[in-house]
Amino acid sequence: MQVRRNVLLCLCIVAIAWITRLAAAPGSEPVKYHFKIDSQPLGTALQQFAEQSGVQIIFFSQVTEGLQAPALNGSYTISGALEMLLSGSRLIFRVINRKTIEIIEP
Repeated sequence: MQVRRNVLLCLCIVAIAWITRLAAAPGSEPVKYHFKIDSQPLGTALQQFAEQSGVQIIFFSQVTEGLQAPALNGSYTISGALEMLLSGSRLIFRVINRKTIEIIEP
């Protein structure tokens, strides 16, 4: 069981780009990214979010199991986009550092 859990965690860690675009310069507007993510299972939507933003998203697959994400199409900040994707679920996100965000149950 522990091996399966570790495998699931490894499969769900989405480490795409280590681009430092997440943080805006002091005093400037927050950085917005253009997202085009269809309504689909939440785990898949979070993987697309990571690919399109360059931010690493980590979560256990069982946390998103059976959950559906709404479509997301337009320009959003990282936090705005995640709030939209997680809306209607019981999940929240926690910023670990500038490049890594964790999806968790409260």
